[in-house]
Amino acid sequence: MGWSSLSSAESASVFNGKKYTAKITQHCAEGNVSCEDVTFDSRSKATGKGIVLKGKTVGVNCPDVCDFAGYEFHNGAYKYYFVSGNNNLWDLNIFKNGKVISTDIGKME
Repeated sequence: MGWSSLSSAESASVFNGKKYTAKITQHCAEGNVSCEDVTFDSRSKATGKGIVLKGKTVGVNCPDVCDFAGYEFHNGAYKYYFVSGNNNLWDLNIFKNGKVISTDIGKME
């Protein structure tokens, strides 16, 4: 996919699902649990079409502990939501106007 190497202020992961691949890059200092500057660069395996969005990390139990739970990205009526699961498997849920229109499961590396 031609993604370039990263600077020390960024960390990236690549999601590889059955329907989509996505590179998620956090543009925040290492060690931050929350990050409001995250890039989502996704491609459909079926069509090859892609989208690049800005988003943020999602935490639970905030502000007390604030455990990392995933990522959230918005594009008009669409919301792309990654949730971490067991065995390094992640769920990608795509919502339109609050309703799930697509799901994918894959590894995040």
